[in-house]
Amino acid sequence: MRKSSFNMLASTSLTLVMTASLLAACGGGTNESGGTTPAPAADGGKAASSSGPLQIAMMLDFSGKEQPKPDNPVLKEIEKYTNTKLNITQIPSNDYCAKLPVVIASGDMPEVVASCGTPNQPYLINAVQGGAFWDITPYLKDYPNLSKMPQVSYDNIKIGGKIYGIPRYRPISRYVFTYRQDWLNNLGMKPPTTVDEFYNMLKAFTTGDPDKNGKNDTYGVSSMISNTSFSPDFGLMFGAPNNWAVKDGKFIKAEETPEYLDGLKFAKKLYDEKLLNQDFATVDRPKYEGEFENGKAGVINATTNNMLAFEARVQAHNKDAKIDGVSALEGPKGKRTQADRGSNGILMFPKAKVKSEAQLKQLLGFFDKLSDKPMADLFEWGIPGTHYEVKDGKAIRTNQQAYDNEVRFPYSLLLQTVPVADIKTPGTVDPTTQRSLNIEADNAKYAVIDPAMVLISDTWNKQGQELLQILNDAKVKFVMGKIDENGWNQAVAQYKKAGGDKAAQELAAEYAKLPAK
Repeated sequence: MRKSSFNMLASTSLTLVMTASLLAACGGGTNESGGTTPAPAADGGKAASSSGPLQIAMMLDFSGKEQPKPDNPVLKEIEKYTNTKLNITQIPSNDYCAKLPVVIASGDMPEVVASCGTPNQPYLINAVQGGAFWDITPYLKDYPNLSKMPQVSYDNIKIGGKIYGIPRYRPISRYVFTYRQDWLNNLGMKPPTTVDEFYNMLKAFTTGDPDKNGKNDTYGVSSMISNTSFSPDFGLMFGAPNNWAVKDGKFIKAEETPEYLDGLKFAKKLYDEKLLNQDFATVDRPKYEGEFENGKAGVINATTNNMLAFEARVQAHNKDAKIDGVSALEGPKGKRTQADRGSNGILMFPKAKVKSEAQLKQLLGFFDKLSDKPMADLFEWGIPGTHYEVKDGKAIRTNQQAYDNEVRFPYSLLLQTVPVADIKTPGTVDPTTQRSLNIEADNAKYAVIDPAMVLISDTWNKQGQELLQILNDAKVKFVMGKIDENGWNQAVAQYKKAGGDKAAQELAAEYAKLPAK
């Protein structure tokens, strides 16, 4: 058996209608003469420049609802503690994933660039192999906070065995179906533990008037197509692999398996019975999330770290609303959930902008400093008196919605890297947060690994987006009834012939090189 690794200020800008404006927005971090701000002494990035605060421009993904205002108190606190002047371009997540390859190809990038999700995407591997980003592997040991990152989070973002960005730590498995617990109570139902019970809940949310308003105006689960994937994807629940499986040394894509087709049939059943939004193929993220927030959909596929935010957003419309979550449902092959990398993207340093080792060390020092206790408290709790108070030595959040809009989405999710559970001030954990922590712990027991997570296939590197699009188009058509099972099999055959088989062979060859477990 072989080894398998487990697996988003001066001002915030967002005028990104055209690629040209996007590229212009990324050009921060310069002095008045147009040159890069001089780097201070190479002492791990701790020293300040004699000419003033270190200027850093960044381009980050953003999944919040409201862009932060320029020179807001949270930004000022970050800049004050780190002695920096920050210019962060925040781009909505879906747009970010489409624009990032264009920006990378142009070479016109700021000092810090976030990846769009996983770092093993073809265009990013091409850029790394072409020398576009710094290999930070040799430097991490010199930074006390960055050195505390769980090794699995570093291992699972390596490209060719090297680390090309700081991972933003996340639990290894945090996917969850977040649902309206108050609706379930109104219907006299218990939380689902099996796939069948999950279906029954979606059915009741659609036909049983769960909000008790006497109208037929709710449905089961909000879904969307996100970055060439169907969310939620039910294949794993029915026994399909997590992306790839290895059998007798051969790699098999999840979509090639009968179990994945069973998951698609389940999605089609939900679509046909209108338990799933009929516009899933075209809906954008604001509406996708808004349907749950506004009390139209009873379930949304999310991550545990979003449960509390969703609760606050739902309660802004209905103060009596309650949410809960469920993840590892009992299916045909037992309980299964998706193992991830232990991070949400990486923060990379383009060589075209970061021209010296000294400048790189400054940037690494900045991110290391963001995990010091004052910054850990800022990211975790916000500003005292505004977002939380301290009672008996423990932090207590006083305004969840303000914290989400002003701290969590614009800053902590984007800039916080290493886990800070042992660094931050202890706090009183609300029931929803405790529930999310329990789900994360439970998920770890049932998480299914993707064996291709750190492997490179040249074919996938060049054709991955094209191959995924073949499969994704077929998923949409199958769920909507535009093709049948035979049509799905034809699409899988097209995928295999177009490069899927060759990619599988290359992954198998790379996998065989790993040390025996």
